[in-house]
Amino acid sequence: MFLEGKVKKYNVERGFGFIQLDNKQQDIFFHITDFPKAAGEPKVGERLKFLMVEDKGKFKAVNIVRLDLKRSDLVNPFIQKEKNQNVIVPNNPPVSKKGITFTIVGLVIIAVLMGLVFQKYQSYQQSQRLKAAQLIEEQKRIIAEQRKAVGELPEIKRSEKTENALKASAMPAVIHTQQSTISQTQFSCDGRQHCSQMRSYEEAVFFLRNCPNTKMDGDNDGIPCENDSRW
Repeated sequence: MFLEGKVKKYNVERGFGFIQLDNKQQDIFFHITDFPKAAGEPKVGERLKFLMVEDKGKFKAVNIVRLDLKRSDLVNPFIQKEKNQNVIVPNNPPVSKKGITFTIVGLVIIAVLMGLVFQKYQSYQQSQRLKAAQLIEEQKRIIAEQRKAVGELPEIKRSEKTENALKASAMPAVIHTQQSTISQTQFSCDGRQHCSQMRSYEEAVFFLRNCPNTKMDGDNDGIPCENDSRW
């Protein structure tokens, strides 16, 4: 048999409450698991219809029906939430024709400004090249005027004494070159190392300067066989 009453207390954190029966002082315990899930949590003062059963020596309410709710309130709030989540709301509203026009005009202005900047840069480069060419021509003109003002320089002639001194200073080098050429054609390194093996002073000089491992210059002064009495 169904009984009627209203919610007297409800503990949201612990999930249970009590129902006050009509015309009776006794309160009936109920748990949220036995409460209809539609329309959210129980409300104090809300009228209910239920069955009373015994559980472990105590009475509690089951098969609870909420009498104060309208039919529209009986819709499962979780289903309603899911429907709301499925509704797709566009993030970006459609762009108006006015906005498109402004965008196109802005792009055109940017392109024009870039063209003007490029033309200005080309003009600057051309002016710099022209200045460089003018500077080169000005330098050539100044050099030509300087040469014209100075004139041709007279040829410097050496005196006879200077010519003889130059020839005399050049003679030892020529003689040394000739001697070196003659020595290179007459002598060759054949493994001899000592002064006693040399046939002439020139041959000793050639061996000392051109052949390895010679033992003819004890004091390392560049003069071979200084103690040889043959020369």
